[in-house]
Amino acid sequence: MKLLLFALLSALCLLRIPSVVKVAESRASWVASMFGLAALYVLGTVTPLEDIDRYLGGVNVTNLLQAIFALLAIFFFNDSVRRLANVPIVRWTYYAPLLSIPIMIVSFALIEDKAPTAADFIDTRMDQLATAVYSGTYMLALLFTVLRIIYMLRHKARGLYATFSAGLFVVAVAVSCHVAYVTLFHFSPWHAFARAIGSWFDRLFYVGLSVTAAGWLILFLSKQLPRLRLWMIDALWLTALRMRVKADRSRVSPAWDLFNETLENGVYKSLIVLHNYERANLMDFPESLQGRISQIEAKLDAQT
Repeated sequence: MKLLLFALLSALCLLRIPSVVKVAESRASWVASMFGLAALYVLGTVTPLEDIDRYLGGVNVTNLLQAIFALLAIFFFNDSVRRLANVPIVRWTYYAPLLSIPIMIVSFALIEDKAPTAADFIDTRMDQLATAVYSGTYMLALLFTVLRIIYMLRHKARGLYATFSAGLFVVAVAVSCHVAYVTLFHFSPWHAFARAIGSWFDRLFYVGLSVTAAGWLILFLSKQLPRLRLWMIDALWLTALRMRVKADRSRVSPAWDLFNETLENGVYKSLIVLHNYERANLMDFPESLQGRISQIEAKLDAQT
């Protein structure tokens, strides 16, 4: 189902401009991105769907994996939103969507005639109750998560937060259309009407996706740019100095610290390494270098 693209692209909007802007919300986005990429892979856009599914038994298990990965992606994206918006965690609502995964697994197992591999696996088996439960549970979990994000941001619905929330609202309407399609198709004789409602899923989904992704990317960058302006040049300069004087035993340590630490932590760690290098070699850096190091230390002290 194409909702996994929302989970993937939304999470990718939070990528860390390599880890130099590493923060709690971006760590959650990395996890979301990994699940989103896994969901995209089993969609068949990289390796043919039939080839992937053949190794899993050839009974459309890829569809189940796609749904689980997409759900986990948007779950961690929700956590990233919560952290960036500084909203406290409410445990039962936070973990509730994950309860749908065992239900999805059981209902998928009960679907009859799951083979052969097909991209329209769900639509062609919607007459089965197990399929309706499987697809409906998946969509309800996604709808719950999207509505939860909108609810979290209800007091911040201004500016970019409002744009982001508006995009999510359209996504929620799209998912609601699919839920209505599943319900009406299986539990009513109005199959044509159900398909007409379900056809709105794709139309609304991509509109909501575009607004959500653009709004969230701009919002995230606007919060991180001040930190980049403050520390990026210093972090790069200190890393280059460590590499030039060979202050580390390992040649990859400076680059690793640059990409694996927050900017402030990276600057602090580089200063420690350079001072240890001076003491170990009983020497001082030239006055020009020492002056720059002192300026960075003073700026670091002013921020603490």
